[in-house]
Amino acid sequence: MEQVLKLRNLKVVFPTDYGLIRAVEGVDLDIYHRECVALVGESGCGKSVTSQAVMRLLDSPPALIRMDVLEFDGRDLTQCTEAEMQEIRGKELAMIFQDAMTSLNPVMTVGNQIDEMYRRHYGDSKQAAREKTVHALELIGIPEPKERANSFPHQLSGGMRQRVLLAMAFACMPKLIIADEPTTALDVTIQAQVLKTLRGMQRGCGTSLLLVTHDLSVVAKMADRVYVMYAGKIVEKAPVKELFTNPHHPYTVGLMAAVPRLTDEKKKFTQIPGTVPSPVHKPSGCYFHPRCEYATERCRREMPRLEPMGRDRQVRCFHPLGVGGKSSD
Repeated sequence: MEQVLKLRNLKVVFPTDYGLIRAVEGVDLDIYHRECVALVGESGCGKSVTSQAVMRLLDSPPALIRMDVLEFDGRDLTQCTEAEMQEIRGKELAMIFQDAMTSLNPVMTVGNQIDEMYRRHYGDSKQAAREKTVHALELIGIPEPKERANSFPHQLSGGMRQRVLLAMAFACMPKLIIADEPTTALDVTIQAQVLKTLRGMQRGCGTSLLLVTHDLSVVAKMADRVYVMYAGKIVEKAPVKELFTNPHHPYTVGLMAAVPRLTDEKKKFTQIPGTVPSPVHKPSGCYFHPRCEYATERCRREMPRLEPMGRDRQVRCFHPLGVGGKSSD
């Protein structure tokens, strides 16, 4: 299978007056043609920083960024100049940000903002670009696309603004789209519509998708493979069906147990005890050990490695869980 993205040993540190914030520590990612990969974890675990580092949107300084490999479609992005990255962004590698209201320019109509994609990357005339923009808005499910193209972002609903971002992302049919919490601010009904549109466009255009989220219900609907992230490190990697049927890392098990279910007879909300550690003062050993009921002295002393656990599965744990949520030790 053709590999679209290869990331190896990404490390991102932010120096502050309070110490070093180790946002991302040694993350590896692989994304292949036409697949959807989910990057899952609680807020503050480093998901968005990872996606911005892949897009090379982090300013350095203040961010201190190191990586062994960043290959996109066989091209080494670490050697690209900013001018070259501007040619790649939008046309071959696109991103959908969390908040459409702050991502869109408030003093430009949404049509003009999409027009820029076609004029910048294809050299289209104003008229040709507008025709493509109206067609893109129509494909993405916006009613009366010709009129909506003349609207400013504040004149559109949250769902429509998010669809505008989808239209911009898919405008040039990129090979990879990074969607960073694309439905965070939307209600459940609109969220379902946007996700259906996103999945349909991804499959129709043959685009690969990196979906950054903390919502496991979204992961179950959208993803082919999943990377689970905690405190800046990948703690588990697995195909989506295997992850949901038999999670191995205690953190993954905790995340799934915390999802409310209508069939829950106990009628009790389950949560992972404790809080995510401060990125400035992370615990020794395994970062999850203060919240883990299976932690041993070894967990408190040593950081486990990401070890293979069968075909295309990896887990970072000394005591990986097996079927039924019991430790395999």
